[in-house]
Formats: sequence, structure tokens, C-alpha cells
Amino acid sequence: MTEHHATEHRTGNSVPVHRPLSVWAASVPSSAPTGPPRPGTLIVNDGDERADARRLPKFAHGWRRTAIPLGADRLALGLVHTRTGERVVELGGTAAPVLISDAGLQVVAHLEDHWPNASLDEAQQGVLGAESMEVRRLVLARLADEGRPPAALFHLLPWHLVDRLANALSTALLGRDALDTGPDPSGTDPVIALRNWFSPAGSRFTAALEQLDEGVRAHDRGLVRVAAASLCTRLGALDADRLPAGTRAALAELVDVLARDDRFLGHAAAVAAARLHGGHAAPSRDPATVMATHLADAADGPSGIRRERTEFERPPFTVRLTVSATGRCTVSARATLTTDERDRLAREYGAVLLPVRISGRDGARRYWLVLQVTSSPDGGTLGLSGAISTHLPEGDFVAADVDGAPLGLAEAGLLDGEEVERSVRAVTAYGAHQQWEHVAASLPANHPMRGVIERASR
Repeated sequence: MTEHHATEHRTGNSVPVHRPLSVWAASVPSSAPTGPPRPGTLIVNDGDERADARRLPKFAHGWRRTAIPLGADRLALGLVHTRTGERVVELGGTAAPVLISDAGLQVVAHLEDHWPNASLDEAQQGVLGAESMEVRRLVLARLADEGRPPAALFHLLPWHLVDRLANALSTALLGRDALDTGPDPSGTDPVIALRNWFSPAGSRFTAALEQLDEGVRAHDRGLVRVAAASLCTRLGALDADRLPAGTRAALAELVDVLARDDRFLGHAAAVAAARLHGGHAAPSRDPATVMATHLADAADGPSGIRRERTEFERPPFTVRLTVSATGRCTVSARATLTTDERDRLAREYGAVLLPVRISGRDGARRYWLVLQVTSSPDGGTLGLSGAISTHLPEGDFVAADVDGAPLGLAEAGLLDGEEVERSVRAVTAYGAHQQWEHVAASLPANHPMRGVIERASR
């Protein structure tokens, strides 16, 4: 069988970049220079299977794209060294050679020859779209990491699977008492596996989608809550133009259903929906979230300290940003509660941790507001509230806003230690310290986050 090599074409400022697309590349023995490699003769990543072939120094220069014949007119994605003639075959997620057609090989080589300014015409996109899912994922992952691909190129991924799963979840969640009847082991629909095929599109939202499906199938409200928060937050950071219009619509409907089921997801779901409807453009900063850091000298109130504040709605929370002439800012959030909601928060969240972002001229920092259940003096009105106080950032302005969905005890151990430490140090009420101690007590005895919280509390 004749070996297929890609023809190199160079134009403009492009620099050919022919190196592995997969994390695994296996050397093909020189004893069979044009035939299929024999089983058991492949050496993966120069003997270090934990290495990433895409980062190995040996592939930095001197390689060009080729197809490795496997017999029976089958070809695999490969590379050949232009000086030594050494060949490698690329392996996919199952450690099997990544199959490709000769036309597909030419498209991959075209992209690499024109790196990083590669583009594909309609015919080339059609060729790539006809290749295996593994080839499409590897090519798009490389483009997403290093190139400047047009968003429409990511439409080659199998988005119909995401559509089906999102629509199925919306239907299941809208069913009356769907999550309260207990799992039914019989008659369930087949699981729709999304695998890692959509990772090139960014934000890893499909992992949250699969987790949501798992929770719905198990009728596990706690898992549904965790997955819903993750899904809304990740969709809010997505370049939505990489998703076809039908997929964006299906996901927007799903986050709306999630917010109706749990209103504490309201703001995160609204941000996600806006991103899905509006594409990749980041929303402009709400003027209500910004304040000047330099206040007039006039005293305000009996303390003689000048303070100014702004309030804005992030449903169901009302957020207040207060700036004082002493050089501090306070961010607080509050929401009303029903008795049923209070009980549900206790069951599904355990503790409510609301992420907020405080920004200034020198950048942004994230804090976690630990929220406490409160009641009016007569016990008739329930609420949820929390606050932090910290030094004003450098510059002439400070901005604060909610930065994602609220989380609970299930995610506490996964939070960033520095964010947690500064959040605990910034609490303004003894009850908030008790809440953080409750968070620490929920973690395993040897979990490092326990030490972070305990040190910060002292």
C-alpha cells in the first residue's frame, strides 16, 4: 500500500505547524516503512505514556503530516520526519489509531500549513465534517487552543446530541413532582453520552449537563442543584457563537426551567440566557454596580464617617455596595424567604455561598458571601442575608457584582483556598463566622480547606 503524504503550501506570514493533535503518538517501526504496524510494536510517547505528545520537544520541528496505512484501505492520522523518515501514528481516546480519509488528511495539512491563520472553505468544512468525531474533536481542540478559528467551524461537532439531552431534561424537570417520586429502574430512556467531544467549544458545560441528567435520573435533588448551578455559571462564560442556533435555544429553555425550579439560580440563569441569545459579546457593566472611591469630607450620621451606597437587583437578591471615607467597601446581599424555601435550602444547600466580584483599577477579586437565614423581630418575615467588608481597591472607582450561581456544602471543598481565606477574614457578623465553621465541619477531617477556614477565623 502506498503511503499518503500531504502537500505543503505556504502563504503570507503562515508558519507550518505539523505536530501531534492527540496526546498520544506512537512510533511506527522502521521494519515496515510503508505497511501497517504490527500489534505490540508501537512505542507510545517515546515510552512515557503519561506525557503529552503535543508538548514533546521531539515534535517541535521537522515533521509533516502523513497518513499511516493500516491495511484494507484504511488510513490513520500520522506524521513523518522529513530528514530521518521516522513515522508516528496518532492514537485516540481508546488508544486505537485515529482513522482518517485521504481528503481529510489534506484538510488537516492545509490547516497546519497556514497556521495560525487557517481557514476552511465550504467544501473543506464538508470534508472535515464527514470525518470521525475523534478527528473533528482533535482538530477543533488544536484550533481553539492555538489558532483563531471562526466560531461557525465549531458547528461541525455533533450538537444534535446536546439538543436531545437539553430538551429531554427540560421535559423531565417540567413534569409535576418529577424529582420527588424516587428512581424508577424500568423504562428509562437510553443515556445520551456527550463524552469529551464538545470540550473544544469551551467552558466544559456539557459535563454539567451530563451531571444534571444523572441527578434527574436518580431523582437526587442535591445532585440536580449542584449540576444546575454549574451549568448556569459555565454557560454564562461561553462563546455562544460556537453553538448552532438550535442548541442555544434548547439550552436557554433549560436554564429558564432550572431558574423556575430554584429561584436562587435566577441571576446566573439570566446571565446564561443573555449569553446564549446574544452570542460571545460580554455584557456591559451595569452603572448601578460602580461607585467612586473618593468621598466628600462632610460627615454622614452620628459616627462622623462619610458613607455612600448603591443598590441593585440580582434576583432574587438585592445587592448593596457601600463605600466609606475610611477606605473600606462593604458588599451585602439579601433576599426574602418562604418557610418552604428555608427548609429546601437546608436540605439541598446546607449552607449558601454566593460569589461576588469586587473590581478596581488593578483588576478583580472574588469573594464568597456566606448567607444566613434571618427573621423579623416578630418572626413573621424570613430572609437570607450576608455581608463582607474589605479595603477599597486602588484607583478612583470600585465595582461589585454577583459572579455566578450560589453554591452549597457539596462544592465547598472545591473552592479556591485564597478566595475562601479572604472571604472569611472579611465577614462582618459573628453569625457568619459560625456559618463558615459549619462549612469547615462538613469537610473531611484532613481536608486542607478546614485549616484555611480555621486560620482565617482566628
